[in-house]
Amino acid sequence: MITLNKFIVLVHVLSAMVWLGGMFFLSLVLFPALKKFEPGEKHTQLISITANRFRKISWIAIAILIITGIFNVLNFGISHEMIVSGDFYTSHLGKMLTLKVSLVIVMIILSASHDFILGPRYSVLVRLQKPDKNRLSEIERRRKITSWLARVNIFIAILVVACAVMLS
Repeated sequence: MITLNKFIVLVHVLSAMVWLGGMFFLSLVLFPALKKFEPGEKHTQLISITANRFRKISWIAIAILIITGIFNVLNFGISHEMIVSGDFYTSHLGKMLTLKVSLVIVMIILSASHDFILGPRYSVLVRLQKPDKNRLSEIERRRKITSWLARVNIFIAILVVACAVMLS
């Protein structure tokens, strides 16, 4: 029989798979494959539809990760006194958990920047009519920034998974 604690861990892992798996798929499969095609209305439309659909799913997964993560911390038996006294931070669990949470916070900030600022600005720029040389160079510059941001987030995701393994 599965206990509540194990169920929460399962939901946490599944949510991480959705968020991280989606990031990996988009960054390593879909967007590189789309480079083979000429940018145009269909190209932009596919990116926009895919990004919007994943954005909704990923932020639901992030919310579930935060909620289940809090439950998981409570299930580890970490008390308020351990945190306030500093004893928690000297333990292996405390160091790994602090590193993992810090990396997740950075990932959330980068994801929010990508999903709500850089991605939408890039989409608007691409959709504008009558491309000129200056706009094309701006589109390419923003594409590179967005692409590198996704790569950095994937690297951080790998570190988060490594921390999770070290917690088990």
